[in-house]
Amino acid sequence: MVITFPENTEDTIDAIREAIGRNITFVTVSSIACTASGCGLDPTTNTGINSFCVTCSGLYWIPTYSNYSVKAHITWGNADVLNWVTGGQLIDGDCRVQVKYTPELLAELESTEYVTIDDKDFEIKSKIYRGVPELNRVLIDLIERE
Repeated sequence: MVITFPENTEDTIDAIREAIGRNITFVTVSSIACTASGCGLDPTTNTGINSFCVTCSGLYWIPTYSNYSVKAHITWGNADVLNWVTGGQLIDGDCRVQVKYTPELLAELESTEYVTIDDKDFEIKSKIYRGVPELNRVLIDLIERE
């Protein structure tokens, strides 16, 4: 017996996500060099040569944050639920989100510092790629940041 999947599987999943999903935000962090006068890089410590610089506070590297919002199907879990695995028990994540698989999303996942959902910040625990016959969604397990 050969299993045949409908041609519009991805469209159906996208429509469900659009109907019941909410926006989540992937926050990425990168650094730019301080351009203030009298502030330069000390290559030995990788910090600024002017510890009193008002722009970077002597760190030289200034963090910059960028956001990438996407609609996701969110499933809340319990932080204290234990799952049995071969090696013992693992604490399950606080939340699982399902998002559309796109090249833009994959690029964001590589540099994501944390994810914001309902004013709570989460770290990415794992990513599971799903889809038949082609990849069309990503399940992301998240743990709340402390």
